Amino acid sequence: MAQFNNSLGNEAYLNYRCKMAVGSFTKGKLFLPFFFLIGSLCWSQDIDINDSTKTTNPIESLLIDRELRNWSVRLFGNVKGQWFTLSNDNARLSYIPNNLVGIGVGVATSKLILDIAFNLKDKSTERTIRFDLRGGFIAKNNVFDFYLQRYKGFNIENSINTSSIFRDDIKSIAFGIDYLYLFKSGEYSINLLRSGLSDQKQSTFSFGVGGFMLYNQINADNSLVPQELYPIFNEQARIIDFTNYGIGVMGGLVGLIKLPSNFYFGISARVGIGLTFKNTESETVSYNTRDPMIYKINAFALFGYKWERLYTNITFGASTNHSSLGYGNNGSFSLLDGKLAVGYKIKGNKKPIN
Repeated sequence: MAQFNNSLGNEAYLNYRCKMAVGSFTKGKLFLPFFFLIGSLCWSQDIDINDSTKTTNPIESLLIDRELRNWSVRLFGNVKGQWFTLSNDNARLSYIPNNLVGIGVGVATSKLILDIAFNLKDKSTERTIRFDLRGGFIAKNNVFDFYLQRYKGFNIENSINTSSIFRDDIKSIAFGIDYLYLFKSGEYSINLLRSGLSDQKQSTFSFGVGGFMLYNQINADNSLVPQELYPIFNEQARIIDFTNYGIGVMGGLVGLIKLPSNFYFGISARVGIGLTFKNTESETVSYNTRDPMIYKINAFALFGYKWERLYTNITFGASTNHSSLGYGNNGSFSLLDGKLAVGYKIKGNKKPIN
């Protein structure tokens, strides 16, 4: 039985500033969680005795497919970013990075999609420095997704007027793991469709339940609220450092719809609720938010078409979590990931998924 892989699949992103970003990242607070995540990824892979590699090495089983007809090469363009908002009843501030668009090349197998992206930078705009890693893996009915990000430099936009300013001192770190258990793993695999390796014979859906863990931190040299907006935001909203740890439960629906003429459509929607511990430092006061609730929404869509050996697909994923910061203020973190890929299957046809 083929396995279902959700929105992110077994996918990793890398840009040409990776060395600089990794250097900054390993000096930060996510050094230990990163290696815990990589260790979990290596040891949680399920070994299928029907695997064409016939190997019992977890890393090799996860990454290597020795059958050449299970490989494809691809070109793609993507839009990817992280942003957050700070709001009250009267106004909203949005913190948005630059350099959201990229192009790249990649390879795809039945086990892994590896895409290397290069950001397209506008020399007339300020630069956002980033490290952005997203991926996932599956073990039978168990689906895991993870992300690990460090961004430095954001545009601040507000709902009061059209003004926008860029702050290179604002840094954001985000780390999270989502888990979903599918009651029906299904005779399909979105990952195989994204890699152009197989056709889909029938539509199918499955409900799932699971949970999530997350970590967010924002800090800056000065208040996140621009001084000209001080009259609209109270002292507690003039944040210079914010840390958030959260854990919760999640449920949702995943599915794949077979369309006429080799078209197909995949969808995943999840909602979650949980508890958080939040610490906030503003210019004048430090406090812990009394309201512990956090609300999370994930959505993913895939639309594609497959020729005999060529394929193309469009994917779009979005995730957001929202919580109260206390004193009439609210905050949310959001992730966006969109991609258009065109690929070529290296060898032969693979039988459709039953």
